[in-house]
Amino acid sequence: MVALAADALPFKDLPHHSPQPGRAMENVKKNVALLATCQALLFTNNTTAIAINGLAGFALASDKALATLPATGLVIGGALATFPASLLMKRIGRRGGFIVGAIIGILGALLSTAAVFQESFWLLCLGTVVLGMYNGGAQYYRFAAADASPPDFKSKAISLVLAGGLVGGLVGPELSKHTVDLFSVRYAGAYLVLTVFHVLAIMVLSALRIPDPGAEERHGAARPLAQIVMQPTFAVAALSSALGYGVMNLLMTASPLAMGVCGHPFARSEEHTSELQSRLHLVCRLLL
Repeated sequence: MVALAADALPFKDLPHHSPQPGRAMENVKKNVALLATCQALLFTNNTTAIAINGLAGFALASDKALATLPATGLVIGGALATFPASLLMKRIGRRGGFIVGAIIGILGALLSTAAVFQESFWLLCLGTVVLGMYNGGAQYYRFAAADASPPDFKSKAISLVLAGGLVGGLVGPELSKHTVDLFSVRYAGAYLVLTVFHVLAIMVLSALRIPDPGAEERHGAARPLAQIVMQPTFAVAALSSALGYGVMNLLMTASPLAMGVCGHPFARSEEHTSELQSRLHLVCRLLL
């Protein structure tokens, strides 16, 4: 569903904003740089959550079979928010929609922090669902870059934004290693620090200059969702994505728990730690 809004806000020459093509292109490159920064902040959030959700769930769950439910909550939240985020951006624009998503992310981080302090497993599950909603909206960063770029720059814009995730893949696990024991209650510090990255994302997004949708774009006719879903290409793409994400999440959820059971502490300085595994996984995923 992430791709459903990819053509919601097409690139415009904007003669009333910038009569010179060179200046218009400078604005495009600035937008791409800002969105790449936001992508880095997003992946810092994601890699931290991936590294600790299962471990925090294991620590709080009375039934250890439910330990990975907070990690599942992150995925569920993203799935629930993806389509509503698209509709919201269609009405208030990309920048407004992204900022709303980051505010939701702050709420999710605070709920998760409170859950760890209160030793409430189910509150942690709720917090990770809300954190996942931030992810659902932020998945549109690359599409926003494409929408605001001329045709010959679209593919490069998407690549540059996705490359920003490499920074988050390196920073997130390292950050969690140093903040997991920031307070006397383990994992609370790692969740609380995520609020800082959401605030930084809001600050960066405030400088974004992508045209808001016009009246025709907000209220104009669009292809019915049923028509899109009935296309064979949609079915192939959706099934491939579901399979790929299923395998990926199985690996990313189980690995921190398995390494803990095998005696590799999360934040120890030696080579074989859970946070190192998360870092290598995310970096290799983006490089390939």
